[in-house]
Amino acid sequence: MHDFIDTRSWPIVYLHMPKQVADTDADDRLAEIRALYARAEPFALLMDGEELPRHSPRFVSTYVQWSRENTAQLHHCVGAIRIEADTALRQAHEAKARAWNGSGHAPYPFLVAAALDDAQTRARALLAAPDPCAPTVAASRDARRSP
Repeated sequence: MHDFIDTRSWPIVYLHMPKQVADTDADDRLAEIRALYARAEPFALLMDGEELPRHSPRFVSTYVQWSRENTAQLHHCVGAIRIEADTALRQAHEAKARAWNGSGHAPYPFLVAAALDDAQTRARALLAAPDPCAPTVAASRDARRSP
């Protein structure tokens, strides 16, 4: 995974967060994120690299603002899986994942995997799972019966 966002294995998407996003590149990176979510289709996000780029104030502030303003679009992601081979770093990410998933505000589940193949297996499982937000046939029938 070397591209910032790689959609060649859609609906499994790879995101490699660089150590730094220069201010001159911030708009292009944000455009890639916007385009990903604008597809309005379910996808699983596999991530490696930095959690957030350091010394990248323009990218980070714009990304955080966009995320807050577009929470509905974030639900197109069925789950994000951080790939981390280092045991200590993986444990730190797992603690963050527990907090994220337990917050009640997470737009999608956050998982952690030690290797790419495990992350891909988990991504396929997330994509195959029924959408908990999708209306069921019974719910649709009940809605038609309501006054």
